[in-house]
Amino acid sequence: MIRIKHLSFLLIAICALTLSSCGGGGGGDDTPALTAEEQRLLDLVGTTGVTYEASSITFENAPATGFDDFTLTLKGTASSKTYSTTDGEPVFKLTGGTWAFKGTSISEILIDGNSNNTFVITNFNASAGTFTLTVDFVANGGVAAGTASTNGEYVFNLVKQ
Repeated sequence: MIRIKHLSFLLIAICALTLSSCGGGGGGDDTPALTAEEQRLLDLVGTTGVTYEASSITFENAPATGFDDFTLTLKGTASSKTYSTTDGEPVFKLTGGTWAFKGTSISEILIDGNSNNTFVITNFNASAGTFTLTVDFVANGGVAAGTASTNGEYVFNLVKQ
């Protein structure tokens, strides 16, 4: 009889330890927390992509011209990030392309893999859907290609449509 009591007690103890190591099994959120990059990606592109329009664009601290109907649509997953634009030349390709975070920085992005033009994200407000993109832009080809006049600092103040 004593042996059965000890066996029963041991069995109950093992069951209790097994259940408690499972996290309680009751109503907790077992979803892992997002990394900073995953959260920034979600904030920027949502689940299906987000289109932004410019509240203002400056070039060398003066209002920029030629961006009258500017929009920037960002889409992306952890492995594939794309953009499309309206009225985005010369800074963005008219046909769209790819973008990526620069290394581990979630405040810098590269467009079309061009490390000469790092876009810096500032004033990011996920709940308001606003942020600023700044780039010290250097056109491919520069003076030799006749595009030197587009070189300089662009500041895009963007708001979610």
